[in-house]
Amino acid sequence: MQRGSLAGAILADGSVDAVKARVQWFANSNPNQQRRKPAAKTSKLREAAEGAEENSEYDLKVERMAVDLEAAKINLERLKEATVDREEARRAIRSLMLVFRAAMLNFANRHASDIAAEVEADPVRLAGALEGYMRVALAELAKTRAPLDAGTFGDTAC
Repeated sequence: MQRGSLAGAILADGSVDAVKARVQWFANSNPNQQRRKPAAKTSKLREAAEGAEENSEYDLKVERMAVDLEAAKINLERLKEATVDREEARRAIRSLMLVFRAAMLNFANRHASDIAAEVEADPVRLAGALEGYMRVALAELAKTRAPLDAGTFGDTAC
């Protein structure tokens, strides 16, 4: 097999790449030299086939092999973890933004007394002002578009 028509499908370890082997097999075989006779068409099938574009079985197999090869490439990229599922990315962005929003809403209550001590201000009034401005800033952020067209940050449908 290493010198035959499937030589390109043999890997270094001696195993056979099934996808490449199938592509090479159909590329090197001639459907006109096959011994089987096609089944006789009924009149209804003949009428339907006359209007349709003639594709040989060989052409259909080559097209299918191309689709299989593309699917195999996509699966290989997923196995290598070079690509990320779109829905998985949307969920990750959404969870990140929810954690960010919670941290920002908690900022005023958590740090208002420390900031008030440094600037010699009333901690309660400072906490209220900080929280108000944080909510305005988060509302503006919610109107911006998220990456991957995942919707707005404040959208609960994501």
